[in-house]
Amino acid sequence: MITLETDKCSGCGLCATICHEHCIQIDNGGPIIASEFCSTCTQCIAICPTQALSWNHTPPERYDRRRLPSPEQLDELFRERRSIRHFKNQKIDRALLAEIVGYGIYAPTENFYLKAIIVDDEAMLGELEEILMRLTRRIFKWVFGVPLLFRLAKVIGLSHTYLRSKSKVEFVVRRGHYFHELPAAFVLIVGERKIPLSEASAQYTLANMMYYAQAKGIGSYLCGNGQLFLDKNRVFRKRLGLRRSESVLGALFLGYPAIQFSNKVHGKRLPIQWNGVPNA
Repeated sequence: MITLETDKCSGCGLCATICHEHCIQIDNGGPIIASEFCSTCTQCIAICPTQALSWNHTPPERYDRRRLPSPEQLDELFRERRSIRHFKNQKIDRALLAEIVGYGIYAPTENFYLKAIIVDDEAMLGELEEILMRLTRRIFKWVFGVPLLFRLAKVIGLSHTYLRSKSKVEFVVRRGHYFHELPAAFVLIVGERKIPLSEASAQYTLANMMYYAQAKGIGSYLCGNGQLFLDKNRVFRKRLGLRRSESVLGALFLGYPAIQFSNKVHGKRLPIQWNGVPNA
């Protein structure tokens, strides 16, 4: 929770001004914080000019803007990021894993009660692969093995997506194992789905981890079916000790890359409309 050192406080009121939850009031020259309404965004700590505010009495630290990446460095980072699916048989030190996952707390969020579960035990990763493989076989049998579903996909305009997914799922079934190589770790973001925008918050959290992992030489890829399938799997949930109210909101695989991409792709663009009006 937000903590205050009254002897450092100048009574400037910036903390109350920045608080978007309006849970800080200035009284007798200092802030009064209604902690029960605090969303823990910590913007008040970040703006305090005298560092009178902190989180659980952990002192804040001044920004060193000389260390910020340049636009050119960010361009290199973003263009270099690729989903890595081929991993070396090499464990990631737990201190580094904790460091990577720790940067998720700085992501924008609407759910302030998320938690991370890190799986780095090889036996548990093997169990996870078995679960994903069973789910893949079921999808192939019941979704792609029924001709009526393909006709339905054509009617609603999803035939291309259907066929592309079928090719991918069919390849995994033929290969007989879900991963090319086991990742070194699997990170799950868990929280209560009933809180608005929880899934979006989880993806922002994973994006922070993904880019920091990249900067540390660790490859990653998002498990798109994590929240779709794993969240509903009773064996998986029991294995991880998830409570009934908890949902898997996002998942990320991590490992040292066994391959190295060389080229920055140019020419691919996100379509832009100015003011919502399609280009002529």
